Amino acid sequence: MNFPALISQVLPEVVLVVTALLVLGLGVGGDRAGKPMRGATGRLIAAAGSLLAIVLLWSVEATAGTLIAADALSRMSKTAILAMGLLSVLLPPAKGEIKERGEFLALMLFSLAGLSLASGTNHLLLIFVALELASLSLYLVTGFPRTARAGEASLKYFLFGSVSAAFLLFGISLVYGATYQGDLARIGSMLDSASPLAAAGLAMMLAGIGFKLAAAPFHAWAPDVYQGGPAPGVAIVASASKVAGLVVAVRILLLGFGLFGGSAAWGALAVGWAPWIGVLAAVSMIFGNLLALAQTSVRRLLGYSAIANTGYLLVALAANDGASAGAALYHITGYGFATIGAFAVVAAVEKNRGSDSRDSFSGLVHRSPLLAISLLIFLASLAGLPPLAGFTGKFAMFASALKGGGTGLAWLVILGALLSAVSLYYYILVLKCAFGSDEVGSELDVSAGHRVVVLVSAVLVVGLGMMPSPVLHGFVSALADLMPG
Repeated sequence: MNFPALISQVLPEVVLVVTALLVLGLGVGGDRAGKPMRGATGRLIAAAGSLLAIVLLWSVEATAGTLIAADALSRMSKTAILAMGLLSVLLPPAKGEIKERGEFLALMLFSLAGLSLASGTNHLLLIFVALELASLSLYLVTGFPRTARAGEASLKYFLFGSVSAAFLLFGISLVYGATYQGDLARIGSMLDSASPLAAAGLAMMLAGIGFKLAAAPFHAWAPDVYQGGPAPGVAIVASASKVAGLVVAVRILLLGFGLFGGSAAWGALAVGWAPWIGVLAAVSMIFGNLLALAQTSVRRLLGYSAIANTGYLLVALAANDGASAGAALYHITGYGFATIGAFAVVAAVEKNRGSDSRDSFSGLVHRSPLLAISLLIFLASLAGLPPLAGFTGKFAMFASALKGGGTGLAWLVILGALLSAVSLYYYILVLKCAFGSDEVGSELDVSAGHRVVVLVSAVLVVGLGMMPSPVLHGFVSALADLMPG
């Protein structure tokens, strides 16, 4: 094995780990005068490490390896993950919320390293190890505020995550027992006939990945984590973690088990994983959108919105088509930046008003026009309104699903379109408070970190919506190169 070449291919992850150790050391030891590291200093170091990792990512020679796959899909997904991580580490936590700043930032960077590794491998064992590195870090990050709500959220996250990890690992063992392979490409070439053992393994792996994506019925942790965790950590959970989970799902389903997708088309159902993905999509869309209607906490609303958006993504996967999966990856990229921006706005409001309820946003347009207009952009994108990234992503997914899966998938597409209209209602309730209230108070104190994250996220959401071709076509062509035949 050529170890220098292998190390060069994981340079971005090496940079993240080294940066994590640096901020950990500064956080524990302080500076030369013995003073603890300032939060802004740690965030800037962590952001610089993430930026350097992105630069090094595009300098790595493209290879189609198994353990480390530096292919086009890996490059694009890692860029999205690291960009989301950069914005997340720049987002300041609430005052006094995080005492161990170095440890907190180090765990965030460790989680990014794990998510990056998971999205850049075609080997089942490394997928498991990388996802667990990320998950264990995020369990701890969620509980850092040391409040009762954060502790409950962290415990639920850990318990559900442990069960999902067991499902994932046992599923991998069953697939290995059926094929004696961990390489997804070889698994796909060997499974030329139906294997009950491999089918059971795939079902268990999908349960584990469903947890990462917060798909119903594997979603119970999401609303509590979104509400109880610190904003920077939740931003990674809601964005980068979902990107990595979707990439892993795409690699497993299309590369390893593409021949056994079957069909989820109405009137032409065929045995395979596609019908089950279609059922998960429908349940997630219905459950997420309907329960979001009852939420008064904006954080919990975003949690149920995440479940609904996972349903939209699964509509595209149910088509068992590379173009549809590429559209889903484009959509999750735009969704991730919109969610980070929304959490930045919520965090700024919480900092000043002490609550994330809808009423806390009353008169936001008078208190901070920047936050109010940015919130409008983010929520409009999540609802799927043009010309933002959310609209372009949903349109591309649904159109590709109908083209790749045939008109028989119209039942899923119509359901997704109707429930997207439902989502517009609960987003409007928040915007009504922000823009429709006559309440006027003192101007909000918005930190530089919040402003940077909000502005950059808003620009990316608008830019991805109005100029989708580079990212959308990039993901589609990356999957075309990856898929066999």
